[in-house]
Amino acid sequence: MLAGDPQIAPDGSAVFYRRSWFDRDADEIRGAIYRAGRDGGDRAFTAGTNDRLPRVAPDGSALAFVGERDGKTRVFVLRLDGGEATAIGEDYPKVTALAWAPDSKRIAFAATTPHDPATARVFHDAKSGARHVRMLPFKSDADGLLDGTRAHLFVADADGSASARQVTSGDFDVNGPAWSPDGTRVAFCARVDLPPVVTESATALSDIHVVDVASGALTRVSGGDGVAMHPSFSRDGAEIAYIGHRHGDDGGGRFDYEVMVAPSDGGEPRSLSAGLGRTAGDVLAGDLRSGASSPPVWSTDDRDVLVQISDEGSCGVRAFARNGGGTRIVAGGERHIFGFSVARDGALAFAYSTPTVPAEVAVLEPYGGERTLTNLNPWLADKHVGAPKRFRPRADDGTVLDGWLITPPASREERPPLVLEVHGGPHGAYGHTFFFEFQVLAAQGIAVAYGNPRGSQSYGHAYADAILGDWGGIDAADVLRILDGALEQGRFDLARIGVAGGSYGGFMTTWLVGHSDRFAAGVSMRAVNDFVSEIGASDLGWFLEREVSTKYADDAGRRLFEGSPMRAASAIDAPLLIDHSERDYRCPIDQGEQLFTILRRLGKSNCEFVRFTDKGHEMSRAGKPRSRILRLRAIAHWFIRHLKPAGVTGEPDEAGALFRPLTGEDPLDPA
Repeated sequence: MLAGDPQIAPDGSAVFYRRSWFDRDADEIRGAIYRAGRDGGDRAFTAGTNDRLPRVAPDGSALAFVGERDGKTRVFVLRLDGGEATAIGEDYPKVTALAWAPDSKRIAFAATTPHDPATARVFHDAKSGARHVRMLPFKSDADGLLDGTRAHLFVADADGSASARQVTSGDFDVNGPAWSPDGTRVAFCARVDLPPVVTESATALSDIHVVDVASGALTRVSGGDGVAMHPSFSRDGAEIAYIGHRHGDDGGGRFDYEVMVAPSDGGEPRSLSAGLGRTAGDVLAGDLRSGASSPPVWSTDDRDVLVQISDEGSCGVRAFARNGGGTRIVAGGERHIFGFSVARDGALAFAYSTPTVPAEVAVLEPYGGERTLTNLNPWLADKHVGAPKRFRPRADDGTVLDGWLITPPASREERPPLVLEVHGGPHGAYGHTFFFEFQVLAAQGIAVAYGNPRGSQSYGHAYADAILGDWGGIDAADVLRILDGALEQGRFDLARIGVAGGSYGGFMTTWLVGHSDRFAAGVSMRAVNDFVSEIGASDLGWFLEREVSTKYADDAGRRLFEGSPMRAASAIDAPLLIDHSERDYRCPIDQGEQLFTILRRLGKSNCEFVRFTDKGHEMSRAGKPRSRILRLRAIAHWFIRHLKPAGVTGEPDEAGALFRPLTGEDPLDPA
């Protein structure tokens, strides 16, 4: 069981959250809204199978949420004192966000709108699947192949008495709506009125806009010179807090996101967190969830803004003084707080994870006492879940790096094998959060080392930006130093060291097995292997050009190819498993196909390929249950076969063997 999106009632009496679980029979991830009482009790509050986005009315009378009924996506309102849910507005292909008006009588939500040929970039013929594409972008890993629709702002009466009214229109998408205290305006994030030359090459640039609900008039609030998201009105309505930066079109993580505040009627934004040297929002990588950070929350007296901050592998909640006078930790510790909300009395509800806890919901009382309200995975009490040991090795130039080591339970051998894991991004971060993949490997008798080389987020801008134009240089040296640091923590078999990673971590895996002889096996997942084809086929090809500091147009791709892991394919001798999804539009499937084909044609018979038809780049975190289970099996079986942990029998070297159940695991298809 997993939990997310915790929303505390205004009076603090209960926390409503989305609980999700695997339905193995239907091969779907199911979800419903649950109610965890502040004083005890945790029960289902809605009865759907994909209910989400719980939002409690400001007067505490009702809960709004998004769900599917009879195959249609609707906004629903359910009174907290009981009754049947009321559908609001019409059914929509997708509803992405919603927010109550301060009077608890209206709801704003973002939903997809019909195709507008005058402004659309794409026309989709639904019957044949054919598309007429007029400009970039025409696909995204999150949404797939685009169809010309846009997400716009709607407002509807909460009692369902009238049709919803569309408030915005045009060639942009509305995200993160937030009402003004007087109920006359709604703030949101969007890319409005950007010329095609910008939108086709700069896909992260965004602003906070405010729309007058009555007239539809728009006002830009942020500076137009960076990334802006998650707006939140101050309680006096004078200012809007948001998360962003003013470093142009760079949303990949090189720059720290900051806690920004701007006048709500437009004006010069200011940063409340520029001096902190840490990024606002949640950047920690795991394999249980993917999603956005929580929006900023103003304190009841308007003196502080509460925001998630990622700090050296942890993610907590900090309060920033509105007057710029400083910051303090509200909820911290070595853990991953991935969602929060605040009641009128200052009680903080949050969802969290640790390396040994997949997910729970807790409440932090105004006086400082903390209680966990849920017990989502009691079955783990009967399992061994390895707690990592942290270590801080130094790079060659003295830079302090960060690493963790999970050792196998009651190791069957004096010197067990070890797998080094590398995160994606490159500006993501490992840290104090649960990772199923690591626990599965440790259960097979394989130690797991992981860490944050330079390029990682949560250590400040200089640390994240250090690898610009040097992929495979400083970062590779740091990764190997993290490996050395892990090996110093115990006794391991140096002849049985593996390496694995996804996305940028897949790049690093392919790079290392082609440039180092330290690894006995590797698993390269959803990797970037050929820079030239990546920039033309990825939904974020511009991002790679910026990261490696060269463009295709500079020299027809010569430097891009020179920096690609594919260039060293002939030097790859370690057994390599390639893992990719056919629906991946971030690192398209040809990245895996090319590497597999070239290696096999070079006579590398110890290279194999597992490919999935599922979710895309986020398959390991958000894919269907069966695909995620088969993926974990394949990784474990590959390392069992080639690293040979003691007491674990490998499967025969035959087709389908990598998908078979691990020792002690129930089969997916019972006889």
